[in-house]
Amino acid sequence: MAPIQVRAHWLNPRPAWLLGFLLAGAAAGDEVVKTYEDPNFEATVSKILVVGVHADRSVRGQFENTVARTLRSVGASSEASLYSVSNTGELSAETLIAAARTVRADAVMVTRVVDVQTQNPDVTASLQDYFRKYSAYEDPLPDTAKHTVRVRTDLYLVDGQAQLWGVESTAFEKQDLFAVIDGIAKAVTAKLRSDGIIR
Repeated sequence: MAPIQVRAHWLNPRPAWLLGFLLAGAAAGDEVVKTYEDPNFEATVSKILVVGVHADRSVRGQFENTVARTLRSVGASSEASLYSVSNTGELSAETLIAAARTVRADAVMVTRVVDVQTQNPDVTASLQDYFRKYSAYEDPLPDTAKHTVRVRTDLYLVDGQAQLWGVESTAFEKQDLFAVIDGIAKAVTAKLRSDGIIR
């Protein structure tokens, strides 16, 4: 059982949409694959501190709040780390454990982007781009960019800092940040429940 490891390179700046697309899940065609579960853990966790690893505070907050809200909607207790981890401090195992103890969480759930693949990457980004690129065509409807995103989520116990559970989620062909985040929140919550980690 490995201790919590939060590596600094996870926090390298990435486009804000990346963590947004980071978090996807339960729509048709998406998948969640369990990568680890402690075979000796036979209880449930009572409260989860939710951590979205990203340098952009607003994207991180959107992810964490959505996941925490989804967990609460099924009766689990959870809290976004954004409110208990200083935005000026380094995101590390020590700061996460301290934050978890502050909010009386017995587990920390860390999510990060593993891979992003984009179809139609040349789609226009603004209204001006749209008219510049497509005004010469008879049918000016642009293609829509679609993102397939693989995300890793690991759950650690606060006491002992041992990994308890982990999954990789793949969101296929998502078109916007909200769909991705909502999908991941639902997929991870459903898997936590089906595996008996939360009630």
